Amino acid sequence: MPDRSQRSGPRRWTRESFLPFRLEALTPVFIGSGSDLSPLEYVIRQEGDVYALHLVDAAAWLQAAQDKADIRKALDSGEMLNLRSLMDEHLDAALYSLARVAVSSAALAENLRAHIKNPGSLSNAEVQPLPRSPVTMAPYIPGSSLKGALSTALIDGLDHGGLRAVGRDNRAYADEMKRLLGSIRNHSMQALKVSDIPIPPGATRIVAAAEARLNPEKPGTPKTPCEVLPPAASGGLPLYGRLLMDAAGIGLPGGKVLSFADLGTICKNFYEKRFREELGKFYRLPHLAEVGRRLKPVLSRMEKLDPQRELLLRVGHYSHVECVTVSANAPRSRKGAGKTRTLADRELPFGWVVLCRCEEAEYKDGVARVEEAIKNARREREQIRAVREEEIRRAVEEQRKRAQAVAEARAKAAEEQRRKEREAAEREAALAALSPEERAIAEVAAPDAPEERSMELFARLDSLEGDLRVKAAAALRDCWQRLGKWQGKLSQKQQKKVAKVKQLLGE
Repeated sequence: MPDRSQRSGPRRWTRESFLPFRLEALTPVFIGSGSDLSPLEYVIRQEGDVYALHLVDAAAWLQAAQDKADIRKALDSGEMLNLRSLMDEHLDAALYSLARVAVSSAALAENLRAHIKNPGSLSNAEVQPLPRSPVTMAPYIPGSSLKGALSTALIDGLDHGGLRAVGRDNRAYADEMKRLLGSIRNHSMQALKVSDIPIPPGATRIVAAAEARLNPEKPGTPKTPCEVLPPAASGGLPLYGRLLMDAAGIGLPGGKVLSFADLGTICKNFYEKRFREELGKFYRLPHLAEVGRRLKPVLSRMEKLDPQRELLLRVGHYSHVECVTVSANAPRSRKGAGKTRTLADRELPFGWVVLCRCEEAEYKDGVARVEEAIKNARREREQIRAVREEEIRRAVEEQRKRAQAVAEARAKAAEEQRRKEREAAEREAALAALSPEERAIAEVAAPDAPEERSMELFARLDSLEGDLRVKAAAALRDCWQRLGKWQGKLSQKQQKKVAKVKQLLGE
């Protein structure tokens, strides 16, 4: 067998190199995206009995909302704490949501919102997300993380104290790694490629990352909440990926070649040993015994694992130092390592997965279903946005119509007022041109003449002559008819006045 570390030709990829697998999450999996979400990138909304975190298009919202005085003031003054509170209060998730992630508990959701809305809070209220496709906004498990976890187990299986012997001599360390896996140019792990694994929308959760200590009396270091792929037992679509392995396997310096089954045995030996050690060290303690009970199905699954077709890995953040360093190499880590565990919602440790080889037909069907779920989620967001935009359009149109109706009513009232003022001015001008007697008659003849004016005119009735007396009598009749003082039950005094007016009118 030739030394593959010396080979300079291309890898040989054949149909047999294609190794599809199903990802089975045994505990929550968190792999950081490299940056945290700030409260200017997400909002939390209560939706019925549950809470959800929405990744949002904050720039589009700010563009639309900048005409609002309080938001403009916060932007102009750089008051980011106030701005994130305004965003939490006013942003319409139906319009600006890019992706939705359920929050595991109301307590966690309310705690985040309390920090966001409290300008004096010392918390940044950040959340650590999974990596996401910038096109679909769907989360995914990076294949590089899976390959890295596999490489750790492989290095541990190949090392026999050499890495420990070189200690902190970096050059000697690099030489020893070259001896184990070959040079960078012909590195053994180039024979293995691992695809990213897309996750359908709605399959992840925001959980609290809580540090537990061996000593329960010592408080844990606060951790940032994070987005996880929950255990497969939580339901949802199964997830699929693929390995591409050189047709001959993974060739090592010296001529040894590793098959998939060899990797399965190496990973099982490395990771199951560490799982059992962690279980015994931490989860047999009284204050963590409930975690131990939850891990019984996980241990049972590991015991039944078939290395011929399955790879046991611990992947992602919070895998802890024991699972990311080889046995014979003292971890280069901070003081106190190995005395704490970080748990998801204080229930389960992070990162335990199994890669189960499957048939190509199952892989294709599974990938197709995940891709369809991603497309459906995107269409649903677009439909929700379209419905909301239509609601807003109708509300704006209704508001416009109401405003127009109010404006028209005000214009009509103003025109009516102007008409009355013109008529009053015209009457006033007409009255000014009359003699005092004619003016007194005209004032009583006006449609809004008060009873007092009619009494004043009646008192002057005998002083008028000719046509003026008749006109005055007619004005008095019309005024009293309007005021209900002409017929019916009248006082004797009024009856005499009516009789006199009738006499003057010949009635």
